Amino acid sequence: MFGKKNKDDSLKPGTKKTPNLKKLEDLYYAAEDARKHAYAPYSDFQVGAALLVRPNEDSVVPINKIYTGVNIENGSYGATLCAERVAFAKAISAGVLEYDIGQNPFIAIAVSAGEEEALPCGICRQFMSEFAPELTIVTKADGQIRIRNLAQLLPESFQLNKEETFQVQAEKAAQAQTQVPEETETPEVSVEEPAVPEISAEEPAEAETTENTENTEIQ
Repeated sequence: MFGKKNKDDSLKPGTKKTPNLKKLEDLYYAAEDARKHAYAPYSDFQVGAALLVRPNEDSVVPINKIYTGVNIENGSYGATLCAERVAFAKAISAGVLEYDIGQNPFIAIAVSAGEEEALPCGICRQFMSEFAPELTIVTKADGQIRIRNLAQLLPESFQLNKEETFQVQAEKAAQAQTQVPEETETPEVSVEEPAVPEISAEEPAEAETTENTENTEIQ
């Protein structure tokens, strides 16, 4: 499943799944271009990100699709969004994972902050490791493109056992399908009317009255 550290899904530099340097440079320039849309009125630190996605053949997402993101600050600082997470959110909300469960469609992400190098913050590293623990990270420093691996930046990320979790869910779903009860006729329910007591035609006997002892004359 996505997020699981699988050697077959690794994106280490030098493997055939890693884009060449020219593509990574183009990815960085896409992040640099997106940076101008950043909303950073408080820090004035504008960041742009560009996420390269390579979905499987059955996906509706185009091959080598790029999703961009920018940092979006908020007066309540905790509500601020980083550019990397915005890019991932756009890709996921577009349906990338819907067709790529079990694979790793996320190839590389470039981050641009102008003249200074900007590496993903700790929250972004953990966030991205949920989906691509060995994602290629592209930045620029001293005029040179720098390539790193997310596993290098976050060597021991927190990972739940997704494979076991999804397996249990799949087994429950399959079991539920095999245990669908057959349609049966609904038995008719007869409602008995409450019995009405018979009323005798004879007139009720007059109740015997007793004289009040207080009004009885004493002989």
